[in-house]
Amino acid sequence: MKDLKVVPNGSVTSPQGFKAFGMYAGIKKNARKYDVSLICSDVPAVSAGTFTTSKVKAWPLQYNLKIMKNKTHRAIFGNSGNANCFNGIGGKKAVGVVAGLLARRLKIKRNQIFMNSTGIIGRSYPTEVVENALPQLVSGLSYEGGHEAARGILTTDTHPKEIAVRFSLHGKPVTVAAMAKGAGMMYPDMNVRGESPNSIKGKHATMLCFVTTDANISKRLLERALENVIRKTFNKIAIDNDQSTNDTVLILANGLAGNQKIVKQDQGFLAFESALLCVCEYIAKHLLKDGEGVTHVCEIIVKGAKTGEEGNQLCRQIATSMLVKTMLAGEDPNWGRLMGCVGSSQVAYSPELDIAFDGVPIIKNGCEVAKNKLHLRQCLKKKEYVLEIDLKKGRYEERFWTTDLTKFYVWINSQYST
Repeated sequence: MKDLKVVPNGSVTSPQGFKAFGMYAGIKKNARKYDVSLICSDVPAVSAGTFTTSKVKAWPLQYNLKIMKNKTHRAIFGNSGNANCFNGIGGKKAVGVVAGLLARRLKIKRNQIFMNSTGIIGRSYPTEVVENALPQLVSGLSYEGGHEAARGILTTDTHPKEIAVRFSLHGKPVTVAAMAKGAGMMYPDMNVRGESPNSIKGKHATMLCFVTTDANISKRLLERALENVIRKTFNKIAIDNDQSTNDTVLILANGLAGNQKIVKQDQGFLAFESALLCVCEYIAKHLLKDGEGVTHVCEIIVKGAKTGEEGNQLCRQIATSMLVKTMLAGEDPNWGRLMGCVGSSQVAYSPELDIAFDGVPIIKNGCEVAKNKLHLRQCLKKKEYVLEIDLKKGRYEERFWTTDLTKFYVWINSQYST
């Protein structure tokens, strides 16, 4: 989209009519690390969301699934340091208690507030600690508070992930913005119902992403745009292969941009979806770059697949292979591991397939290009590069993003709960 521009220093408060704030409440031991966040729209906003399909769902996520059917919502609350999951009936009650207290302070209905948590599973939820922080959290809401809010949901992330973009729609400037967290347990495949599909898909991540926009759009088409974009972004990344209980992407659209309401899949809808795609792709890639112990990010392109499903299948096989991920960590173009993925993925391929990194072939027409090995080792030293496999069996192409797996990742996760 030609007129799409990134908003300098953008945050979730860049769209019109959104306030936010984040602060330290006392959930975490380190007072320098924020652990609660709040985003609020000045007016009722239509919403959409996608959620983990794990059968073990955190209490806040179960709550969000129930209230998602409401016509409008006003706020998104998030905490880090405690997942509020599998911790008994007390955790379930805590969601209602905190939502109720927030509702009274914001002077809105309780079921207009989305509740979100991230952190360690199984620990009692510190309701009283959060309750004591709510007066300051609400009073701190401001049109400049987006950056503080982004800090309040971080766990093992080293920095917040934020972006805002602006474009023209029906002669009106429209803004789409997002903030997110997630550095481990990253292998998303979310949907609007939080139910496992019958097709072969990936697992899920400890990922929270909150999107705000002042676009005027119907709830039905907001859901359509979000689900389309999720399939192309968050559902196309992998840091590790473990499924989370708290995955959530939420979007609030308050309509204050004043554009002609988007009620059908016309050019206006496509323009909005394009902006949302830009935002979510940026966030997804930066989640990978800040992944636990990550030193290399690899974009996987599978070309010449017989079907789209087979292309996606091979992408996932490569992206989640421990042997491939450690190969990337070692900066070693061991193409035998890639051929192992081709075989185990059960996809159709030509014996004369091609494999290349950043356009430098290691396999050409099924034969090794040994003279390129030194050049390929230099390619794999870069922080970001592209792996391309041409199966030469069809016309379909799929993309995916993955990372290496390092000793530092093992260290982080061996120490996480302590």
